[in-house]
Amino acid sequence: MYSLSLGYSEDAFRSGASKIVAYNSDRPRGRIRFSLMHELGHHVLGHTGLSNQNEKEANAFASHILAPRMAIHYSGCKNANDVARLFDMSFEAADNAFIDYRRWHRNVVIYKMSTVDKAMYAHFYNKEQKCFVWSIHRCDFCGRILYNSSEPRCTICVLPSIPKKTHIYYHDFDENDRILQRQHLKWLYDF
Repeated sequence: MYSLSLGYSEDAFRSGASKIVAYNSDRPRGRIRFSLMHELGHHVLGHTGLSNQNEKEANAFASHILAPRMAIHYSGCKNANDVARLFDMSFEAADNAFIDYRRWHRNVVIYKMSTVDKAMYAHFYNKEQKCFVWSIHRCDFCGRILYNSSEPRCTICVLPSIPKKTHIYYHDFDENDRILQRQHLKWLYDF
């Protein structure tokens, strides 16, 4: 564990001279992602030395990089749990982002979009999809590009149900076992 008096935390730290960021891989994935973006924020913002203001700015940088307020809006997040799940953040970071999102949304409703908001919307608007794109990933099964989906697979790859007679202990499978069994049967029998 690193000493806080030296500017190191138990999550991550950066060495300004060598531009190296170290992180604790034993932390939850969402916490690691936030810590790495926090340290990147210190670098991008040119922070030198320790101060509460620098920490606040690095936290804001990480929060906006991981969950842009406009992306929270267009993804339809209703609460901090949605933000945590969709943007792979810790609940604490997601809660702070959602509180800030509500402030952002109120300002957009009252004052309209700022110049920065308009530029962000234009940058992430996809003409082919005819929408603001807040997420892009590939289907776990076929590799198709999925836009604005929190699902791991596309609708084309929804696998057929396995008859219960296929396996005596079918009801004891958890969801991952069912997915693997469906993949196996699809590959084996080309359903």
